[in-house]
Amino acid sequence: MFKRVIYILVLVFTLSLFGQNYTKHTVLKGETITQIALKYKVSPLDIYNLNPDAQSGVQLNSVLLIPISKLKTPAVSTTKGNPKTHEVLSKETVYSISKLYAVSVEDLETANKDALKEGLKIGQMLVIPSKSALKPAVKTTVKVSDKIIYHEVLPKETKYAIANKYGLTVEQLEQLNPEIVSGLPIGFKLIVSGIKDKLVSKEQPKVALTPKTLKIEDVAKSNKVVAKLIKSSTSQNAKELVLLLPFNISKIENDSLNSVASKLKKDKFLNMTLDFYSGVLMAIDSAKVMGLNVNIRILDSEETKNSSAISGLVEQNNLQNADAIIGPFYQANVEKLAELVSSNNVPVISPLSKEMGKSFPNLYQSMPSNEDSKAAMLDYIYKKNGNIVAVIDAKKTTLKDFFIKSKKGIKIVNFNEKGSIAKDSLKKLFVKNKMNYVILDSQKTNVILATTNAMLALMPDYQVQLVILEANPTLDFDEIDMTRLTKLKMLYPSIVRENLSVEADVFRNDFKKMNKVFPNQFAIRGFDLTFDTLLRLSQDKIYQATSENVATEQIENKFSYSKNSSESYSNKGIYILYYDTDLTIKQAE
Repeated sequence: MFKRVIYILVLVFTLSLFGQNYTKHTVLKGETITQIALKYKVSPLDIYNLNPDAQSGVQLNSVLLIPISKLKTPAVSTTKGNPKTHEVLSKETVYSISKLYAVSVEDLETANKDALKEGLKIGQMLVIPSKSALKPAVKTTVKVSDKIIYHEVLPKETKYAIANKYGLTVEQLEQLNPEIVSGLPIGFKLIVSGIKDKLVSKEQPKVALTPKTLKIEDVAKSNKVVAKLIKSSTSQNAKELVLLLPFNISKIENDSLNSVASKLKKDKFLNMTLDFYSGVLMAIDSAKVMGLNVNIRILDSEETKNSSAISGLVEQNNLQNADAIIGPFYQANVEKLAELVSSNNVPVISPLSKEMGKSFPNLYQSMPSNEDSKAAMLDYIYKKNGNIVAVIDAKKTTLKDFFIKSKKGIKIVNFNEKGSIAKDSLKKLFVKNKMNYVILDSQKTNVILATTNAMLALMPDYQVQLVILEANPTLDFDEIDMTRLTKLKMLYPSIVRENLSVEADVFRNDFKKMNKVFPNQFAIRGFDLTFDTLLRLSQDKIYQATSENVATEQIENKFSYSKNSSESYSNKGIYILYYDTDLTIKQAE
Protein backbone atom coordinates (compact mmCIF):
# COMPACT_ATOMS: atom_id res chain seq x y z
CA MET A 1 0.00 0.00 0.00
CA PHE A 2 2.87 2.41 0.85
CA LYS A 3 4.49 1.77 -2.53
CA ARG A 4 1.20 2.38 -4.28
CA VAL A 5 0.76 5.77 -2.53
CA ILE A 6 4.29 6.77 -3.59
CA TYR A 7 3.52 5.72 -7.17
CA ILE A 8 0.38 7.88 -7.25
CA LEU A 9 2.25 10.89 -5.78
CA VAL A 10 5.03 10.55 -8.36
CA LEU A 11 2.46 10.23 -11.13
CA VAL A 12 0.57 13.35 -10.04
CA PHE A 13 3.84 15.32 -9.68
CA THR A 14 4.97 14.25 -13.15
CA LEU A 15 1.66 15.29 -14.67
CA SER A 16 1.82 18.69 -12.97
CA LEU A 17 5.17 19.35 -14.63
CA PHE A 18 3.42 19.14 -17.98
CA GLY A 19 0.88 21.79 -17.13
CA GLN A 20 -1.90 19.51 -15.83
CA ASN A 21 -1.96 17.78 -19.22
CA TYR A 22 -4.78 15.46 -18.24
CA THR A 23 -8.40 15.47 -17.18
CA LYS A 24 -10.41 13.30 -14.80
CA HIS A 25 -13.33 11.01 -15.61
CA THR A 26 -15.70 9.42 -13.07
CA VAL A 27 -16.84 5.99 -14.25
CA LEU A 28 -20.58 5.73 -14.85
CA LYS A 29 -22.72 2.63 -14.49
CA GLY A 30 -22.00 0.09 -17.24
CA GLU A 31 -19.11 2.04 -18.77
CA THR A 32 -16.08 0.18 -20.14
CA ILE A 33 -12.55 1.39 -20.85
CA THR A 34 -13.26 1.15 -24.58
CA GLN A 35 -16.35 3.39 -24.30
CA ILE A 36 -14.45 5.92 -22.19
CA ALA A 37 -11.53 5.92 -24.65
CA LEU A 38 -13.90 6.57 -27.55
CA LYS A 39 -15.55 9.41 -25.62
CA TYR A 40 -12.21 11.22 -25.16
CA LYS A 41 -10.76 10.11 -28.50
CA VAL A 42 -7.81 8.29 -26.95
CA SER A 43 -6.86 4.63 -27.10
CA PRO A 44 -7.55 2.25 -24.17
CA LEU A 45 -3.76 1.84 -23.91
CA ASP A 46 -3.41 5.59 -23.21
CA ILE A 47 -5.80 5.18 -20.27
CA TYR A 48 -4.02 2.07 -18.97
CA ASN A 49 -0.69 3.91 -19.03
CA LEU A 50 -2.05 6.48 -16.55
CA ASN A 51 -4.29 4.03 -14.67
CA PRO A 52 -2.48 0.65 -14.41
CA ASP A 53 -5.10 -0.76 -12.03
CA ALA A 54 -7.76 -0.34 -14.71
CA GLN A 55 -6.35 -3.36 -16.55
CA SER A 56 -8.19 -5.57 -14.07
CA GLY A 57 -11.50 -3.70 -14.60
CA VAL A 58 -13.13 -0.44 -13.52
CA GLN A 59 -15.66 0.12 -10.76
CA LEU A 60 -18.64 2.46 -10.58
CA ASN A 61 -17.63 6.00 -9.43
CA SER A 62 -13.90 5.25 -9.66
CA VAL A 63 -11.86 8.17 -11.08
CA LEU A 64 -9.62 7.77 -14.13
CA LEU A 65 -6.95 10.13 -15.47
CA ILE A 66 -7.40 10.87 -19.18
CA PRO A 67 -4.49 12.43 -21.17
CA ILE A 68 -5.62 15.72 -22.74
CA SER A 69 -2.59 15.76 -25.03
CA LYS A 70 -4.13 12.84 -26.89
CA LEU A 71 -7.51 14.52 -27.35
CA LYS A 72 -8.13 15.05 -31.00
CA THR A 73 -10.08 17.64 -32.93
CA PRO A 74 -13.20 16.24 -34.57
CA ALA A 75 -12.35 13.22 -36.70
CA VAL A 76 -13.78 14.79 -39.86
CA SER A 77 -12.03 17.67 -41.60
CA THR A 78 -14.23 19.69 -43.94
CA THR A 79 -12.05 22.71 -44.72
CA LYS A 80 -13.17 24.30 -47.97
CA GLY A 81 -10.90 23.46 -50.87
CA ASN A 82 -9.37 20.49 -49.10
CA PRO A 83 -10.58 16.90 -49.35
CA LYS A 84 -12.69 15.62 -46.47
CA THR A 85 -10.75 13.34 -44.12
CA HIS A 86 -11.65 10.93 -41.33
CA GLU A 87 -9.56 9.71 -38.41
CA VAL A 88 -10.01 5.98 -37.78
CA LEU A 89 -11.37 5.18 -34.32
CA SER A 90 -11.33 1.92 -32.37
CA LYS A 91 -13.56 -0.86 -33.84
CA GLU A 92 -14.18 1.02 -37.10
CA THR A 93 -13.93 -0.85 -40.38
CA VAL A 94 -13.66 0.27 -44.01
CA TYR A 95 -17.28 -0.79 -44.40
CA SER A 96 -18.57 1.17 -41.37
CA ILE A 97 -16.67 4.30 -42.49
CA SER A 98 -18.07 4.00 -46.02
CA LYS A 99 -21.60 3.85 -44.58
CA LEU A 100 -20.88 6.86 -42.34
CA TYR A 101 -20.18 9.04 -45.39
CA ALA A 102 -22.51 7.24 -47.84
CA VAL A 103 -19.69 6.26 -50.17
CA SER A 104 -18.88 2.84 -51.56
CA VAL A 105 -16.19 0.61 -50.06
CA GLU A 106 -14.54 0.43 -53.49
CA ASP A 107 -14.29 4.24 -53.84
CA LEU A 108 -13.00 4.59 -50.26
CA GLU A 109 -10.29 1.98 -50.88
CA THR A 110 -9.34 3.57 -54.20
CA ALA A 111 -8.97 7.01 -52.57
CA ASN A 112 -6.71 5.51 -49.88
CA LYS A 113 -4.86 2.86 -51.86
CA ASP A 114 -1.43 3.48 -50.27
CA ALA A 115 -2.74 4.10 -46.75
CA LEU A 116 -4.64 0.81 -46.69
CA LYS A 117 -1.86 -1.42 -48.00
CA GLU A 118 -1.24 -2.81 -44.51
CA GLY A 119 -4.86 -2.65 -43.39
CA LEU A 120 -6.88 -0.18 -41.35
CA LYS A 121 -5.19 1.23 -38.22
CA ILE A 122 -6.48 3.30 -35.29
CA GLY A 123 -5.50 6.98 -35.67
CA GLN A 124 -5.02 6.69 -39.44
CA MET A 125 -6.30 9.62 -41.55
CA LEU A 126 -8.40 8.57 -44.55
CA VAL A 127 -9.44 10.72 -47.50
CA ILE A 128 -13.22 10.59 -48.04
CA PRO A 129 -14.09 10.72 -51.75
CA SER A 130 -16.90 12.98 -52.90
CA LYS A 131 -20.27 11.38 -53.49
CA SER A 132 -20.11 12.40 -57.16
CA ALA A 133 -17.40 9.80 -57.61
CA LEU A 134 -19.87 7.09 -56.67
CA LYS A 135 -21.32 4.77 -59.27
CA PRO A 136 -25.12 4.82 -59.68
CA ALA A 137 -26.80 2.65 -57.10
CA VAL A 138 -27.86 -0.78 -58.38
CA LYS A 139 -31.49 -1.64 -57.79
CA THR A 140 -32.09 -4.90 -55.96
CA THR A 141 -35.07 -7.23 -55.95
CA VAL A 142 -35.36 -7.36 -52.18
CA LYS A 143 -38.64 -6.93 -50.36
CA VAL A 144 -38.15 -5.24 -47.02
CA SER A 145 -40.46 -5.50 -44.02
CA ASP A 146 -41.43 -2.52 -41.85
CA LYS A 147 -38.41 -2.82 -39.57
CA ILE A 148 -34.89 -4.09 -40.23
CA ILE A 149 -32.92 -5.34 -37.24
CA TYR A 150 -29.14 -5.02 -37.24
CA HIS A 151 -26.38 -6.65 -35.20
CA GLU A 152 -23.00 -4.94 -34.82
CA VAL A 153 -20.14 -7.45 -34.86
CA LEU A 154 -18.11 -7.43 -31.64
CA PRO A 155 -14.51 -8.65 -31.19
CA LYS A 156 -14.17 -12.45 -31.21
CA GLU A 157 -17.76 -13.09 -32.36
CA THR A 158 -18.23 -15.83 -34.95
CA LYS A 159 -20.77 -16.19 -37.75
CA TYR A 160 -22.17 -19.27 -36.07
CA ALA A 161 -22.70 -17.55 -32.70
CA ILE A 162 -24.46 -14.58 -34.32
CA ALA A 163 -26.61 -16.77 -36.57
CA ASN A 164 -27.59 -18.98 -33.64
CA LYS A 165 -28.55 -15.94 -31.54
CA TYR A 166 -31.12 -14.83 -34.11
CA GLY A 167 -32.39 -18.25 -35.18
CA LEU A 168 -30.56 -18.34 -38.51
CA THR A 169 -28.12 -20.73 -40.15
CA VAL A 170 -24.70 -19.42 -41.20
CA GLU A 171 -25.79 -19.77 -44.83
CA GLN A 172 -28.88 -17.64 -44.19
CA LEU A 173 -26.80 -15.00 -42.41
CA GLU A 174 -24.40 -14.86 -45.39
CA GLN A 175 -27.32 -14.68 -47.82
CA LEU A 176 -28.65 -11.62 -45.98
CA ASN A 177 -25.13 -10.13 -45.80
CA PRO A 178 -23.07 -11.23 -48.85
CA GLU A 179 -20.22 -8.93 -47.75
CA ILE A 180 -19.26 -11.36 -44.93
CA VAL A 181 -18.81 -14.49 -47.03
CA SER A 182 -15.02 -14.03 -47.06
CA GLY A 183 -14.69 -12.67 -43.51
CA LEU A 184 -16.40 -11.06 -40.52
CA PRO A 185 -15.04 -7.54 -39.85
CA ILE A 186 -15.43 -6.10 -36.35
CA GLY A 187 -17.95 -3.24 -36.30
CA PHE A 188 -19.83 -4.48 -39.37
CA LYS A 189 -23.61 -4.00 -39.03
CA LEU A 190 -25.28 -7.25 -40.03
CA ILE A 191 -28.88 -7.53 -41.15
CA VAL A 192 -30.33 -10.28 -38.97
CA SER A 193 -34.07 -9.74 -39.33
CA GLY A 194 -36.62 -7.71 -41.24
CA ILE A 195 -35.83 -8.76 -44.81
CA LYS A 196 -38.44 -11.09 -46.27
CA ASP A 197 -38.62 -13.02 -49.53
CA LYS A 198 -35.07 -12.13 -50.53
CA LEU A 199 -34.64 -13.48 -54.05
CA VAL A 200 -31.77 -15.91 -54.63
CA SER A 201 -29.98 -15.72 -57.98
CA LYS A 202 -29.42 -18.89 -59.99
CA GLU A 203 -25.72 -18.76 -59.22
CA GLN A 204 -26.32 -18.78 -55.45
CA PRO A 205 -26.77 -22.12 -53.68
CA LYS A 206 -30.09 -22.45 -51.85
CA VAL A 207 -30.00 -22.56 -48.07
CA ALA A 208 -29.96 -26.16 -46.88
CA LEU A 209 -32.94 -26.93 -44.65
CA THR A 210 -32.92 -29.42 -41.80
CA PRO A 211 -34.97 -32.52 -42.80
CA LYS A 212 -38.38 -32.39 -41.10
CA THR A 213 -38.19 -36.11 -40.34
CA LEU A 214 -35.24 -35.61 -37.97
CA LYS A 215 -36.46 -35.75 -34.36
CA ILE A 216 -34.92 -34.79 -31.05
CA GLU A 217 -34.07 -38.39 -30.18
CA ASP A 218 -31.67 -38.44 -33.14
CA VAL A 219 -29.49 -36.03 -31.16
CA ALA A 220 -28.62 -38.91 -28.87
CA LYS A 221 -28.69 -41.73 -31.41
CA SER A 222 -26.16 -39.94 -33.59
CA ASN A 223 -23.58 -40.36 -30.82
CA LYS A 224 -21.93 -43.78 -31.11
CA VAL A 225 -21.20 -44.09 -27.39
CA VAL A 226 -24.75 -43.17 -26.50
CA ALA A 227 -26.18 -45.53 -29.12
CA LYS A 228 -24.12 -48.33 -27.58
CA LEU A 229 -25.57 -47.54 -24.16
CA ILE A 230 -29.12 -47.59 -25.49
CA LYS A 231 -28.59 -50.91 -27.25
CA SER A 232 -27.25 -52.57 -24.10
CA SER A 233 -30.11 -51.34 -21.93
CA THR A 234 -32.36 -54.28 -21.01
CA SER A 235 -33.26 -53.39 -17.42
CA GLN A 236 -36.92 -54.03 -16.57
CA ASN A 237 -36.81 -52.31 -13.17
CA ALA A 238 -37.24 -48.55 -13.35
CA LYS A 239 -34.60 -46.54 -11.51
CA GLU A 240 -35.20 -43.18 -9.87
CA LEU A 241 -33.55 -39.84 -10.59
CA VAL A 242 -34.22 -36.92 -8.24
CA LEU A 243 -33.41 -33.30 -9.14
CA LEU A 244 -33.09 -30.69 -6.38
CA LEU A 245 -33.43 -27.26 -8.01
CA PRO A 246 -33.51 -23.89 -6.15
CA PHE A 247 -36.88 -22.47 -7.22
CA ASN A 248 -37.43 -21.00 -3.73
CA ILE A 249 -41.17 -20.95 -4.38
CA SER A 250 -42.14 -20.20 -0.77
CA LYS A 251 -40.06 -17.01 -0.83
CA ILE A 252 -41.68 -15.86 -4.06
CA GLU A 253 -45.18 -16.53 -2.71
CA ASN A 254 -44.43 -14.67 0.53
CA ASP A 255 -42.90 -11.67 -1.21
CA SER A 256 -45.77 -9.17 -1.08
CA LEU A 257 -43.69 -6.31 -2.44
CA ASN A 258 -42.65 -7.88 -5.73
CA SER A 259 -44.74 -9.66 -8.32
CA VAL A 260 -43.46 -12.81 -9.99
CA ALA A 261 -42.85 -10.79 -13.16
CA SER A 262 -40.73 -8.19 -11.37
CA LYS A 263 -38.92 -10.98 -9.51
CA LEU A 264 -37.97 -12.58 -12.82
CA LYS A 265 -36.61 -9.27 -14.08
CA LYS A 266 -34.34 -8.78 -11.06
CA ASP A 267 -33.43 -12.26 -9.80
CA LYS A 268 -30.56 -13.61 -11.91
CA PHE A 269 -30.26 -16.74 -9.78
CA LEU A 270 -33.94 -17.61 -10.35
CA ASN A 271 -33.54 -17.00 -14.09
CA MET A 272 -30.52 -19.30 -14.18
CA THR A 273 -32.53 -21.96 -12.34
CA LEU A 274 -35.45 -21.69 -14.77
CA ASP A 275 -33.09 -21.85 -17.77
CA PHE A 276 -31.46 -24.99 -16.35
CA TYR A 277 -34.92 -26.44 -15.63
CA SER A 278 -36.05 -25.84 -19.24
CA GLY A 279 -33.10 -27.95 -20.42
CA VAL A 280 -34.01 -30.63 -17.86
CA LEU A 281 -37.53 -30.85 -19.30
CA MET A 282 -36.14 -31.28 -22.83
CA ALA A 283 -33.96 -34.15 -21.61
CA ILE A 284 -36.94 -35.81 -19.91
CA ASP A 285 -39.03 -35.56 -23.10
CA SER A 286 -36.18 -37.06 -25.13
CA ALA A 287 -35.85 -39.94 -22.64
CA LYS A 288 -39.58 -40.67 -22.88
CA VAL A 289 -39.47 -40.75 -26.69
CA MET A 290 -36.54 -43.17 -26.57
CA GLY A 291 -38.24 -45.37 -23.98
CA LEU A 292 -35.61 -44.99 -21.26
CA ASN A 293 -36.85 -46.69 -18.10
CA VAL A 294 -36.29 -44.06 -15.37
CA ASN A 295 -38.68 -42.42 -12.90
CA ILE A 296 -38.02 -38.74 -12.24
CA ARG A 297 -38.86 -36.45 -9.32
CA ILE A 298 -38.11 -32.71 -9.21
CA LEU A 299 -38.03 -31.03 -5.79
CA ASP A 300 -37.50 -27.44 -4.64
CA SER A 301 -34.20 -27.32 -2.70
CA GLU A 302 -35.21 -23.92 -1.21
CA GLU A 303 -31.57 -22.95 -1.03
CA THR A 304 -29.35 -19.94 -0.77
CA LYS A 305 -25.60 -19.86 -0.33
CA ASN A 306 -25.99 -20.18 3.45
CA SER A 307 -29.18 -22.22 3.89
CA SER A 308 -31.29 -24.98 2.34
CA ALA A 309 -34.13 -27.43 2.97
CA ILE A 310 -31.87 -30.43 2.26
CA SER A 311 -32.17 -32.21 5.62
CA GLY A 312 -35.98 -32.12 5.59
CA LEU A 313 -36.16 -33.18 1.93
CA VAL A 314 -33.96 -36.22 2.51
CA GLU A 315 -36.13 -37.42 5.37
CA GLN A 316 -39.55 -36.57 3.93
CA ASN A 317 -38.86 -37.96 0.43
CA ASN A 318 -36.74 -41.03 1.22
CA LEU A 319 -33.87 -39.70 -0.88
CA GLN A 320 -31.63 -42.40 0.64
CA ASN A 321 -33.33 -44.80 -1.78
CA ALA A 322 -32.81 -42.77 -4.97
CA ASP A 323 -30.54 -44.15 -7.68
CA ALA A 324 -29.00 -40.73 -8.38
CA ILE A 325 -29.56 -37.08 -7.38
CA ILE A 326 -28.69 -34.00 -9.44
CA GLY A 327 -28.29 -30.88 -7.27
CA PRO A 328 -28.45 -28.75 -5.27
CA PHE A 329 -26.70 -25.80 -6.96
CA TYR A 330 -24.47 -24.46 -4.18
CA GLN A 331 -21.46 -26.66 -3.46
CA ALA A 332 -21.85 -26.53 0.33
CA ASN A 333 -25.39 -27.85 -0.02
CA VAL A 334 -24.25 -30.56 -2.45
CA GLU A 335 -21.66 -31.76 0.05
CA LYS A 336 -24.22 -31.75 2.86
CA LEU A 337 -26.57 -33.89 0.76
CA ALA A 338 -23.76 -36.29 -0.21
CA GLU A 339 -22.99 -36.80 3.47
CA LEU A 340 -26.66 -37.42 4.38
CA VAL A 341 -27.12 -40.17 1.73
CA SER A 342 -23.57 -41.58 1.85
CA SER A 343 -24.61 -44.61 3.93
CA ASN A 344 -26.58 -45.90 0.91
CA ASN A 345 -23.89 -44.68 -1.50
CA VAL A 346 -26.44 -42.65 -3.50
CA PRO A 347 -24.63 -40.73 -6.29
CA VAL A 348 -24.96 -36.96 -5.76
CA ILE A 349 -24.06 -34.95 -8.87
CA SER A 350 -22.98 -31.33 -8.50
CA PRO A 351 -24.43 -29.59 -11.59
CA LEU A 352 -22.75 -26.18 -11.82
CA SER A 353 -20.05 -25.67 -9.21
CA LYS A 354 -16.33 -25.86 -9.92
CA GLU A 355 -15.51 -25.63 -6.21
CA MET A 356 -14.37 -28.61 -4.19
CA GLY A 357 -14.49 -28.72 -0.40
CA LYS A 358 -15.25 -31.92 1.47
CA SER A 359 -14.86 -35.21 -0.38
CA PHE A 360 -17.28 -38.13 -0.37
CA PRO A 361 -17.11 -41.39 -2.37
CA ASN A 362 -20.66 -40.74 -3.69
CA LEU A 363 -19.96 -37.14 -4.81
CA TYR A 364 -19.63 -36.41 -8.55
CA GLN A 365 -18.31 -33.03 -9.77
CA SER A 366 -19.87 -32.68 -13.22
CA MET A 367 -18.11 -29.35 -13.92
CA PRO A 368 -14.39 -29.79 -14.68
CA SER A 369 -12.27 -27.69 -12.32
CA ASN A 370 -9.83 -25.00 -13.47
CA GLU A 371 -6.96 -27.24 -12.37
CA ASP A 372 -8.30 -30.11 -14.48
CA SER A 373 -8.57 -27.75 -17.48
CA LYS A 374 -4.95 -26.64 -17.06
CA ALA A 375 -3.80 -30.24 -16.70
CA ALA A 376 -5.69 -31.26 -19.86
CA MET A 377 -4.07 -28.43 -21.83
CA LEU A 378 -0.59 -29.36 -20.63
CA ASP A 379 -1.17 -33.07 -21.33
CA TYR A 380 -2.17 -32.19 -24.89
CA ILE A 381 1.00 -30.25 -25.70
CA TYR A 382 3.21 -32.80 -23.87
CA LYS A 383 1.87 -35.54 -26.14
CA LYS A 384 2.65 -33.45 -29.22
CA ASN A 385 6.33 -33.67 -28.32
CA GLY A 386 7.00 -30.04 -29.19
CA ASN A 387 9.29 -27.44 -27.66
CA ILE A 388 7.49 -25.73 -24.75
CA VAL A 389 8.32 -22.17 -23.70
CA ALA A 390 6.51 -20.30 -20.91
CA VAL A 391 6.00 -16.55 -20.48
CA ILE A 392 4.79 -16.10 -16.89
CA ASP A 393 4.22 -12.98 -14.79
CA ALA A 394 6.51 -12.62 -11.80
CA LYS A 395 3.51 -12.91 -9.45
CA LYS A 396 2.62 -16.36 -10.84
CA THR A 397 5.21 -18.07 -8.67
CA THR A 398 3.15 -21.21 -8.11
CA LEU A 399 2.88 -21.97 -11.83
CA LYS A 400 6.55 -21.12 -12.42
CA ASP A 401 7.64 -23.44 -9.60
CA PHE A 402 5.39 -26.18 -10.99
CA PHE A 403 7.03 -25.93 -14.42
CA ILE A 404 10.50 -25.98 -12.91
CA LYS A 405 9.74 -29.02 -10.74
CA SER A 406 7.78 -30.93 -13.39
CA LYS A 407 10.97 -31.85 -15.24
CA LYS A 408 9.06 -31.72 -18.51
CA GLY A 409 11.69 -29.57 -20.18
CA ILE A 410 9.60 -26.38 -20.10
CA LYS A 411 11.76 -23.30 -20.72
CA ILE A 412 10.97 -20.13 -18.79
CA VAL A 413 11.37 -16.78 -20.60
CA ASN A 414 13.14 -14.02 -18.68
CA PHE A 415 11.68 -10.51 -18.71
CA ASN A 416 13.77 -7.44 -19.58
CA GLU A 417 14.23 -4.31 -17.43
CA LYS A 418 10.96 -2.85 -18.73
CA GLY A 419 9.04 -5.88 -17.48
CA SER A 420 8.42 -7.17 -20.99
CA ILE A 421 10.07 -9.56 -23.44
CA ALA A 422 11.96 -9.06 -26.66
CA LYS A 423 12.04 -11.10 -29.84
CA ASP A 424 15.52 -12.43 -29.04
CA SER A 425 14.34 -13.71 -25.64
CA LEU A 426 12.06 -16.16 -27.44
CA LYS A 427 14.31 -16.86 -30.38
CA LYS A 428 17.15 -18.24 -28.28
CA LEU A 429 14.71 -20.73 -26.69
CA PHE A 430 13.03 -21.80 -29.94
CA VAL A 431 13.89 -25.01 -31.81
CA LYS A 432 13.87 -25.52 -35.57
CA ASN A 433 11.76 -28.29 -37.18
CA LYS A 434 9.53 -28.59 -34.09
CA MET A 435 6.36 -26.88 -33.00
CA ASN A 436 7.27 -24.21 -30.45
CA TYR A 437 4.39 -23.93 -27.99
CA VAL A 438 4.45 -20.62 -26.08
CA ILE A 439 2.43 -20.78 -22.86
CA LEU A 440 1.38 -17.21 -22.04
CA ASP A 441 0.15 -16.57 -18.49
CA SER A 442 -0.10 -12.81 -18.04
CA GLN A 443 -2.92 -10.27 -17.86
CA LYS A 444 -0.66 -7.31 -18.67
CA THR A 445 -1.47 -5.80 -22.02
CA ASN A 446 2.13 -4.83 -22.79
CA VAL A 447 3.40 -8.37 -22.05
CA ILE A 448 0.74 -9.96 -24.27
CA LEU A 449 1.46 -7.54 -27.12
CA ALA A 450 5.23 -7.97 -26.82
CA THR A 451 4.98 -11.77 -26.71
CA THR A 452 2.60 -12.09 -29.63
CA ASN A 453 4.56 -9.52 -31.67
CA ALA A 454 7.74 -11.53 -31.12
CA MET A 455 6.00 -14.76 -32.09
CA LEU A 456 4.57 -13.24 -35.27
CA ALA A 457 8.01 -11.91 -36.20
CA LEU A 458 9.53 -15.39 -35.75
CA MET A 459 6.83 -17.23 -37.72
CA PRO A 460 8.70 -17.16 -41.07
CA ASP A 461 11.57 -19.15 -39.52
CA TYR A 462 9.88 -21.23 -36.82
CA GLN A 463 6.72 -23.24 -36.19
CA VAL A 464 4.91 -21.39 -33.39
CA GLN A 465 1.60 -21.70 -31.56
CA LEU A 466 0.20 -19.64 -28.69
CA VAL A 467 -1.20 -21.50 -25.64
CA ILE A 468 -3.22 -20.22 -22.69
CA LEU A 469 -4.15 -22.40 -19.71
CA GLU A 470 -7.29 -20.54 -18.59
CA ALA A 471 -9.60 -17.69 -19.57
CA ASN A 472 -7.75 -14.37 -19.81
CA PRO A 473 -9.97 -11.22 -19.74
CA THR A 474 -7.16 -9.02 -21.10
CA LEU A 475 -7.42 -10.82 -24.44
CA ASP A 476 -10.82 -9.15 -24.87
CA PHE A 477 -9.25 -5.66 -24.88
CA ASP A 478 -9.33 -3.83 -28.21
CA GLU A 479 -5.52 -3.63 -28.33
CA ILE A 480 -5.35 -7.43 -28.61
CA ASP A 481 -6.65 -7.81 -32.14
CA MET A 482 -8.29 -11.16 -32.81
CA THR A 483 -6.37 -11.57 -36.06
CA ARG A 484 -3.08 -11.95 -34.18
CA LEU A 485 -4.64 -14.73 -32.06
CA THR A 486 -5.90 -16.51 -35.16
CA LYS A 487 -2.53 -16.20 -36.91
CA LEU A 488 -0.93 -17.84 -33.87
CA LYS A 489 -3.77 -20.42 -33.71
CA MET A 490 -4.21 -19.85 -29.99
CA LEU A 491 -4.87 -23.09 -28.09
CA TYR A 492 -6.98 -23.13 -24.93
CA PRO A 493 -8.97 -25.59 -22.79
CA SER A 494 -12.77 -25.36 -22.62
CA ILE A 495 -15.50 -27.29 -20.84
CA VAL A 496 -17.89 -26.67 -23.75
CA ARG A 497 -17.60 -26.93 -27.51
CA GLU A 498 -19.29 -25.11 -30.39
CA ASN A 499 -21.48 -27.81 -31.91
CA LEU A 500 -22.33 -27.15 -35.57
CA SER A 501 -23.94 -30.54 -36.27
CA VAL A 502 -27.40 -31.01 -37.76
CA GLU A 503 -28.45 -32.77 -34.56
CA ALA A 504 -27.45 -29.76 -32.45
CA ASP A 505 -29.48 -27.48 -34.73
CA VAL A 506 -32.48 -29.78 -34.28
CA PHE A 507 -32.13 -29.50 -30.51
CA ARG A 508 -31.94 -25.70 -30.62
CA ASN A 509 -34.90 -25.40 -32.98
CA ASP A 510 -37.03 -27.80 -30.92
CA PHE A 511 -36.09 -25.90 -27.78
CA LYS A 512 -37.20 -22.63 -29.38
CA LYS A 513 -40.55 -24.14 -30.37
CA MET A 514 -41.14 -25.10 -26.75
CA ASN A 515 -39.73 -22.00 -25.04
CA LYS A 516 -39.97 -19.21 -27.67
CA VAL A 517 -36.23 -18.49 -27.30
CA PHE A 518 -33.02 -20.29 -28.19
CA PRO A 519 -31.27 -22.14 -25.34
CA ASN A 520 -28.53 -20.36 -23.41
CA GLN A 521 -25.57 -22.04 -21.70
CA PHE A 522 -27.58 -22.97 -18.58
CA ALA A 523 -30.43 -24.53 -20.58
CA ILE A 524 -27.96 -26.60 -22.62
CA ARG A 525 -26.16 -27.56 -19.44
CA GLY A 526 -29.46 -28.68 -17.91
CA PHE A 527 -30.19 -30.84 -20.95
CA ASP A 528 -26.71 -32.33 -21.29
CA LEU A 529 -26.25 -33.27 -17.62
CA THR A 530 -29.77 -34.66 -17.17
CA PHE A 531 -29.68 -36.66 -20.40
CA ASP A 532 -26.25 -38.08 -19.58
CA THR A 533 -27.53 -39.15 -16.14
CA LEU A 534 -30.71 -40.70 -17.57
CA LEU A 535 -28.67 -42.72 -20.05
CA ARG A 536 -26.42 -44.08 -17.31
CA LEU A 537 -29.38 -44.96 -15.08
CA SER A 538 -31.13 -46.81 -17.91
CA GLN A 539 -28.41 -49.48 -17.96
CA ASP A 540 -28.33 -52.83 -16.19
CA LYS A 541 -25.36 -51.57 -14.17
CA ILE A 542 -25.50 -49.07 -11.33
CA TYR A 543 -24.60 -45.41 -11.97
CA GLN A 544 -21.14 -45.76 -10.40
CA ALA A 545 -20.18 -48.54 -12.84
CA THR A 546 -21.20 -46.60 -15.97
CA SER A 547 -19.51 -43.43 -14.73
CA GLU A 548 -16.18 -45.22 -14.35
CA ASN A 549 -16.25 -47.04 -17.69
CA VAL A 550 -18.18 -44.92 -20.20
CA ALA A 551 -17.71 -41.36 -21.50
CA THR A 552 -20.52 -39.54 -23.30
CA GLU A 553 -20.69 -36.37 -25.36
CA GLN A 554 -23.90 -34.37 -25.58
CA ILE A 555 -24.80 -31.03 -27.22
CA GLU A 556 -21.97 -28.94 -25.75
CA ASN A 557 -20.64 -30.92 -22.79
CA LYS A 558 -18.54 -34.04 -22.41
CA PHE A 559 -18.80 -36.37 -19.38
CA SER A 560 -15.82 -38.54 -18.51
CA TYR A 561 -15.65 -39.22 -14.78
CA SER A 562 -12.66 -40.52 -12.86
CA LYS A 563 -11.98 -40.96 -9.15
CA ASN A 564 -9.71 -38.40 -7.46
CA SER A 565 -7.16 -39.15 -4.78
CA SER A 566 -9.73 -37.67 -2.38
CA GLU A 567 -12.12 -40.53 -3.29
CA SER A 568 -14.78 -38.34 -4.94
CA TYR A 569 -15.34 -38.30 -8.72
CA SER A 570 -14.65 -35.44 -11.11
CA ASN A 571 -15.49 -34.90 -14.75
CA LYS A 572 -12.40 -34.72 -16.97
CA GLY A 573 -14.43 -34.00 -20.10
CA ILE A 574 -12.45 -31.04 -21.45
CA TYR A 575 -12.12 -29.83 -25.03
CA ILE A 576 -8.90 -28.44 -26.48
CA LEU A 577 -9.90 -25.69 -28.91
CA TYR A 578 -8.03 -23.22 -31.10
CA TYR A 579 -8.65 -20.06 -33.11
CA ASP A 580 -8.28 -20.88 -36.78
CA THR A 581 -7.16 -18.44 -39.47
CA ASP A 582 -10.71 -18.28 -40.92
CA LEU A 583 -11.83 -16.69 -37.60
CA THR A 584 -13.64 -19.83 -36.46
CA ILE A 585 -13.05 -21.88 -33.31
CA LYS A 586 -12.16 -25.52 -33.93
CA GLN A 587 -11.37 -28.59 -31.88
CA ALA A 588 -7.71 -29.58 -31.84
CA GLU A 589 -6.93 -33.11 -32.98
